[in-house]
Amino acid sequence: MTSETTTTSVFKISSIKKNAIYPPEQVFLKQNFRYMLTIGGHIADTEIQYQKLMNCLKKLNEQDFFILENLGTTIADKEKPFYAKIPVSSNLSYFNNIISQFDPVFGLLPYHFFLYGRNDSWGIYLCEYPTINIIGCREYLVKEFSEIFNIKGNGFSSLKKFITKEFQNNSELIQTLINNYYL
Repeated sequence: MTSETTTTSVFKISSIKKNAIYPPEQVFLKQNFRYMLTIGGHIADTEIQYQKLMNCLKKLNEQDFFILENLGTTIADKEKPFYAKIPVSSNLSYFNNIISQFDPVFGLLPYHFFLYGRNDSWGIYLCEYPTINIIGCREYLVKEFSEIFNIKGNGFSSLKKFITKEFQNNSELIQTLINNYYL
């Protein structure tokens, strides 16, 4: 399976900016995925957490993982989204260096990214509004991702107050997020 095939088999991706799909809408295509939330802004908080993620990806026979900007969410006027291929043998410094090529001060602008591999049993959506990461995966990977990111349950209860603030108490947006990600 190519990285492009995986992207379109895991995520809903629009090439037309005005048709962009992003949370609280459902960005994943897989009906059999379970969803978990973590605080966003980055893929990992520490080198240890990053290496746990890389070890998980290695178990899934991933050689690399990919990061693709959700072009529909960018405030910049550009035609091609940011894309990078990152080896699972990398460290957090390497990842940060790749990301700094896109945004020297990563996380200060409201960009959203699809993170995925060739194995279509998982994907991570990094979003800046709300500033959360959404992990979508098959049932057999839930425990692994929960341990990597220290997620209790699906993560929603620990982030509910934060998400409510991010959505400015808009109960309709919050309910849409809950419904679309089975929280």
